[in-house]
Amino acid sequence: MTKVPFEKRRGGTVTTPLGFLASGIRSGIKQKKKYDSALIVSENPAIAAGTFTLNRAKAWPVIYSMKAIHGARHRGILASSGNANCFNGAQGKAAVADAVASVAHLLKVSPEEILIAQTGLIGVPFPINRFKRGLPKLVERLSPDGGKKAAKGILTTDLRTKEVALSFHLGKKRVTIGAVAKGAGMVHPNMATMLCFITTDVKITKRLLRRALRRAVDETFNRLAIDNDQSTNDTVLILANGQAGNHTIARVDRRYRLFRDALEEVCRYVARELVRGGEGVTKVCTLHISGAKRPTDAEKVARQIGTSMLFKTMLAGADPNWGRLVAAIGASGVDFDSKRLDISFDGVFVLSHGKLRVSNLPKARRVLQKREFDLNIGLGKGHARAEFITSDLTPKYVLINSSYSS
Repeated sequence: MTKVPFEKRRGGTVTTPLGFLASGIRSGIKQKKKYDSALIVSENPAIAAGTFTLNRAKAWPVIYSMKAIHGARHRGILASSGNANCFNGAQGKAAVADAVASVAHLLKVSPEEILIAQTGLIGVPFPINRFKRGLPKLVERLSPDGGKKAAKGILTTDLRTKEVALSFHLGKKRVTIGAVAKGAGMVHPNMATMLCFITTDVKITKRLLRRALRRAVDETFNRLAIDNDQSTNDTVLILANGQAGNHTIARVDRRYRLFRDALEEVCRYVARELVRGGEGVTKVCTLHISGAKRPTDAEKVARQIGTSMLFKTMLAGADPNWGRLVAAIGASGVDFDSKRLDISFDGVFVLSHGKLRVSNLPKARRVLQKREFDLNIGLGKGHARAEFITSDLTPKYVLINSSYSS
């Protein structure tokens, strides 16, 4: 990946790029007095792209937005938390159409220009009347400073908001990408129980925006795991309004690659924040797999280890049990050289060229007691690499999810 000369914007969020407004309020979806509704709007028509859950039990907002995303232009993203609006019958489908039509009317735009995303409990009737009563206030409070309140409006069990904005130059024009996300559990490759909304003032074609987002999602959100469950509501949406005034990115050239890499950096930051704020998470481990024959082999090994329950509990106990890693590597089905296999935690080798480094085990245990660390594995078969972010599995995770609906 190209080195991106980006500037991380202090306090950046989805309204940092030019021409974006946002708001967040309590509309009564949640029983507790917490923010549960958010709206992000481009002041001018924008183009959009999105990726969605692969779960076949898709929520109504996912079904709606998967169709609406193909429109030529969009103006906003309506979001809510506390109710997934999934598997709740025809009422849930009607609630999406009603909410979209209502906010479109208030914004004086076409319903086809509004995308929607929701998250929360599955199988519960969506309180559309309460939600609709809050929409005038949500529109009224749209502001260039509203990004942080919008971030609060999409949280469920998250401990904190996830926001970022990066700026960089395309020619003589300074452009910006901003993002906000939620996600704490049901976080697994092929996205997560996550909503991520990205805004940018870059001028780019819809085809290349879609291509850049797909690449960014594959390299980041699809390479992390808190648990091994896949949500019904996963949604990543990006709006690009062209307000930065750069020459349109219309082909795969240096400017496109610069934008693509910056977008990937934004998504990588958000992905790490998702894992850091995961349910019951106390350790974040970044896996670096090298020495594979092919990139797909490196990714297989990374996924096998990163989603292993035994590996996750090993992290929780700060136990440098390298045997579990060897077993996971073998279970991946990927070819490796046992005589050249390397395993190290933050540079502390427990296995070097297939031989155990007994004297390093106490040092490795100390590494595993840190909040964040790297695990490097060399397979000794080639030059392909892959990266994956994972976490420990703790009793607190079990406690949170054993009573989630009650």
